[in-house]
Amino acid sequence: MRAILRTLAIALAGACLWAAPAAAHRVHAGVTEIAISATTGELQISHRVYGHDLIEALGTEVTDEDAWFASPDGLAATGAYAAAHFRLGEGDGRLLEPAYVGAELDGELLWIYFAAPAPAETSAFVVDNDLLADAFEDQVMMTNITINGVVRTAMQGPGRRDPVRIRFGGP
Repeated sequence: MRAILRTLAIALAGACLWAAPAAAHRVHAGVTEIAISATTGELQISHRVYGHDLIEALGTEVTDEDAWFASPDGLAATGAYAAAHFRLGEGDGRLLEPAYVGAELDGELLWIYFAAPAPAETSAFVVDNDLLADAFEDQVMMTNITINGVVRTAMQGPGRRDPVRIRFGGP
């Protein structure tokens, strides 16, 4: 009986080790952080997604992710993709036009940066964060907006792809 249990335990441990790499990235998720910079007064937008997910969404064959994301072609493709799949509007719906600043790979995570003049009115925003949703049905994006130390969050994912209105203060 002990031999059977030992064999079963070894087989189970082996299966877990074999499956671990596949289990390392089971969800498709990202985070966007938006805040007004205390030093520049600009609205700073940073997206954090898995770099290999963006490469797959772009349909690009890459052998060295670090080199590709640091290359002019990789940086341009990253900025164009993010600009086309993320929209931020003022409370009345007028779209802001953030400028692409750059991107950097940090391990598996890709940081994509944009900046825009801060709107005069910051009591409400409209967020439409479709990053990677065209490539992965289960993609979830969480967008945090911080205004005067208050954080509001918009969640978009399966079954919740419509733009989200975020309000600060008031009714």
